[in-house]
Amino acid sequence: MSSIDDNPAVSLATGGAPAASPAAEQALPPPWGFFSTLGWALLAFAIGAAIISAGVVWANWGRLDELADTAEDPWFALQFIVINLVQVAVLAAAARLRRWPAGLYLGLVRPRGRDVAHGIAALAVTMVALEILTHLVGRESVTPFQTDTYRVAQVAGLLPLLWIAFVVAAPVGEEIVFRGFVFRGWAHSRLGVPGTILLTSLVFSAAHTQYDWFGTLQTFCIGALFAWLRWRSGTAVVTILLHTLINFTSTVWTAIKVAGLA
Repeated sequence: MSSIDDNPAVSLATGGAPAASPAAEQALPPPWGFFSTLGWALLAFAIGAAIISAGVVWANWGRLDELADTAEDPWFALQFIVINLVQVAVLAAAARLRRWPAGLYLGLVRPRGRDVAHGIAALAVTMVALEILTHLVGRESVTPFQTDTYRVAQVAGLLPLLWIAFVVAAPVGEEIVFRGFVFRGWAHSRLGVPGTILLTSLVFSAAHTQYDWFGTLQTFCIGALFAWLRWRSGTAVVTILLHTLINFTSTVWTAIKVAGLA
């Protein structure tokens, strides 16, 4: 899966991590190019989706016409966890095939304390601004998708699984895909860092099909912030931590709303 967009003249620092030795990174082969990066990401998603689809069909053989939509499926959380695990495994293998340490390629290096602090501050400002905008346009902070999936999991006795899916699997899986693997390859291509920040944010927001246009807009803003922080800090660990914080807070608010406390 080589690409015409491999550009060895571009410094690895554009998609690299300051926590690792620049000389060590420059001694490694160039990351996958633009199209090969896209191809690996699509392949990872396709394999995960195929495994989930096969599992759902097998578990519901004979009553496929009764399958619920995503928000009404009590096993949605488990499916989400599995598809994220599969995607991470495929992309880690792709990194190794490029003769990189998987953790380094995916941006899983220890962040500096100041980068974590700057990320928390930037996230706080962004979330306050988005919350003000939410109220100005007369929207709810918690979406129907969140409350519906929470209620279904609660009735089925699967809330712990839902918490793991939303607070652990989603932040780790999505950040490794978008701010890890995809960012590494695209930032090194002719797209460059600015184009990578924009394009990964667009794809990231478009992938959240459970939201309407306003939710998609919010997701784009958060994705752009995360991509900028990934470039600034050189590590996807910062964005994983911040994504976890967002999803934990969001799930807490969802639980409060479902309980009728707000």
